[in-house]
Amino acid sequence: MMLFLALALTVATTLPAPGATQDPQGYFDNLDINGDGFITLHEAEHGLTVHALFTAMDADCDGVITLAQINFYMPEFVPVFNNLDLDGNQSVTDQEAQAATSIAGVFTFFDTNADGLLERPEAQRLIDVINRLAAAAADLGNTACGN
Repeated sequence: MMLFLALALTVATTLPAPGATQDPQGYFDNLDINGDGFITLHEAEHGLTVHALFTAMDADCDGVITLAQINFYMPEFVPVFNNLDLDGNQSVTDQEAQAATSIAGVFTFFDTNADGLLERPEAQRLIDVINRLAAAAADLGNTACGN
């Protein structure tokens, strides 16, 4: 299963900008379009893009996510990194992320009970990762990549 790294927003308010953490409830509610308490693959595909996830997770806004960054900020995801690092240089670019995974792959990765829905606890794992990296960006003084 490919990871979220392949972490322009389709829905501008869905993901927090680098450096800005999002309330977990608000983030979930933004993705849960019909308000039924679950995020379906359709809702995830409507509200997220691989590019948006990558941008949100590029804590230092340098256009790459390195193995060292993954190891430091999200060591639990180191095993997945090699699937995204297509050229084997211990860094992943936005282009590699988009080529290596999809929102469906991200969804499947976080749908730990494989029921086709992201319940709050499953979605919380993704939200926590995004917020952890947004906090890292803020620590680095980055409030928005590209500015």
